[in-house]
Amino acid sequence: MIVLLALAASTVPTGARLEAGLLQAEPVAKERSLRGGMAKRWPILARRVDLSHGERYTSTDWLTNFLSIPRSHVLERIGPHLWSQTGLCALVVLLHQHGLRFPTGSAMPHTLLGGFLSLLLAFRTNMAYNRFYAGRLNWGVVKNSCSDLALYAVTHVRPRSPALAERLLALVASFPPALACRCCCDESSAKLPLSQRQALSGAMETAAPSAALALCLKLRHALADVSRRGRLVPHASSAAAVVETQVEAEMLMQASRRVGSLVDALGSCESLLTTPVPLSYSRHTSRFLTIWCGTLPVVLVDALGWMTVPAVAFVSWCLFGIEEIGHLIEQPFRDEEALASAPALVSARRHYSYGLPVRRLGRLASEQVHAIAAAPAPRF
Repeated sequence: MIVLLALAASTVPTGARLEAGLLQAEPVAKERSLRGGMAKRWPILARRVDLSHGERYTSTDWLTNFLSIPRSHVLERIGPHLWSQTGLCALVVLLHQHGLRFPTGSAMPHTLLGGFLSLLLAFRTNMAYNRFYAGRLNWGVVKNSCSDLALYAVTHVRPRSPALAERLLALVASFPPALACRCCCDESSAKLPLSQRQALSGAMETAAPSAALALCLKLRHALADVSRRGRLVPHASSAAAVVETQVEAEMLMQASRRVGSLVDALGSCESLLTTPVPLSYSRHTSRFLTIWCGTLPVVLVDALGWMTVPAVAFVSWCLFGIEEIGHLIEQPFRDEEALASAPALVSARRHYSYGLPVRRLGRLASEQVHAIAAAPAPRF
């Protein structure tokens, strides 16, 4: 294995690009500086996946993933538990070497319980992933709804009332960052841009419990103003005017439903944020796993001797890591700004290692609304 790693490392030149566009487009000088800092510890650097272009980790990344085990965040989080189990295993082996014999009996209980433990871990991790996926779906609904509301404001409201259209656009653009603050348990609007804080002015004086819900309330009021102004505009009695009025009414109803979708997404995100996986499920899984791994050395020590220590450490690392992944993604929202004190955790390739980068998603959705607002009107 050591020879294989050395051979693979020697075939990858420092600062070189991996083939097939696997690395994110970056200046060569920056890539070399990044590799220079890591070359003292590792022969190559794990590639940077460009998520915005649809790249993903593949089976060809096995070597860099293997070399990055010591820097694994999961390993860091399970470290105390893993070291305690390894120390207990070493104590069992040491006592065995000094003549103490444990009543091992049969390995059948561990064999039988291992299947149940695997199912328990699988269900626990699957429940956590479902929460992560639900959070991503909610943010997809937010982005689509905000884009549709921006299109409605530009194409149907701006020609008749530019001021009202700008008011709608400002409110829509403010919603994704406000939702990101709610997902990060940050109810203040101090971190929002000035234009978005102005859109919130007066909204927080209502009974709404969060800035995001206050924005939804203001959006409803703005759509009500659009409806009232539409009724005040005189229409001719021609068939074309009747059709136009029906179209405007249908588009207004669709915009109102989009605001309802924003409220639904907000409520779903709050449910994910405030409702954990049942605590008894997590506690029992942790207790079961600790007892199973803690008694495993007693079963293996007669057959493996001192090799029991690395064997138990490896098994514990695998099982504890699976459990910890479930804990990591159970709360699907992560605040990138809160990780600013640890630069190694906020690199581009690690955004989705700890959950959804909600502030980044909110910023992208808001920028898309501004892009729609700034797009020139087509000429026919």
